[in-house]
Amino acid sequence: MSATLRLALLTAAALIVAGCATTPQSDYSHDGLELREVRGLDEVWVRPGTDFASYENLFVEPVEVAFDPHWDPRRTGSRLRLSDDKREEIRRDAAELFDRTFRRELEGSERFELVDEAGENTLVFEPKIIDLVINAPEDRMSSSRVRTYVSEFGRVTLVGELKDAASGAIVARISDKEIARTARPLEFTDRFINEREGERVIRQWARTLVEQLDGL
Repeated sequence: MSATLRLALLTAAALIVAGCATTPQSDYSHDGLELREVRGLDEVWVRPGTDFASYENLFVEPVEVAFDPHWDPRRTGSRLRLSDDKREEIRRDAAELFDRTFRRELEGSERFELVDEAGENTLVFEPKIIDLVINAPEDRMSSSRVRTYVSEFGRVTLVGELKDAASGAIVARISDKEIARTARPLEFTDRFINEREGERVIRQWARTLVEQLDGL
């Protein structure tokens, strides 16, 4: 056997062995959570052996909101950037919208009792909104009569951890990106339409969490 052929075979064997050694590890996170496929969510990691059916109560922490670092919003009808105060106002509004809508949706669930304090048999959900982009944002005092048309209302990613209240251990971690699309190629939008579309996305997340949890 020539030296070149021998080297090629050894290289191929090394790649196969390396692939076999690393593939199973990709199904587990750094803290021992296992990757699962869950309909309606992009990525779900679960602690093996967790019995979600044993949890009767759900406590939801206030959401944290972070914009996409590349989002550069302008005032409607102008090229002026939104001030830091207006951006913070939008952040607060987004957090309030999430907390209000998510809680209202969960209150109608028969699966969990939504509680204001974590206790026995309680699952704690810590949500975070990241990479938030709102197209054609308006502040509350806007008097602009300019009509803005967009191809999508915005983009947002929900990441969250589910924790056992008694031990503080993370039993699941979820991630899901949603694009709030318009019904047509271009559609008029304003603050109220953006809020309505945001509510739809948040309700969808809450329903998916309740419906899919026991199947984990």
